[in-house]
Amino acid sequence: MTGERAANGIQAPLPGRCGYFVQKKKRYCKMIVAEGKRLCGEHANTAPNSEGENQRRRIPCPLDPKHTVDEDKLEKHLKKCNSREKPKPIYYVKGVNGGYEDAMETPRQQVSICSLSKEELEKMIKKLLKA
Repeated sequence: MTGERAANGIQAPLPGRCGYFVQKKKRYCKMIVAEGKRLCGEHANTAPNSEGENQRRRIPCPLDPKHTVDEDKLEKHLKKCNSREKPKPIYYVKGVNGGYEDAMETPRQQVSICSLSKEELEKMIKKLLKA
């Protein structure tokens, strides 16, 4: 190789992949780019506006700022973003297993079975058999 870098994702970007070098990972981004573009959608906003005059402005997603979205497609994105709050199933009941909601309500005192007398234990067994 005379002056050319190998397209292995470390020295040079892979063909059809983003040309942004991720410093933290010490390699090029592996996301696929649109036809005729050099950078993926996530890294297009980091480069100067040399990728065309119709480059859209990307903003962080209001639901999850870990990813970005085209400003003009924000409304559509909010409807399908995986970070949106999804509707709860009809059988969902908030706090059903959460314990006592009221601070005034105190739990019943627990008694171990071995500490009960024979009569108390028989009484409990009869009570459980009836239920």
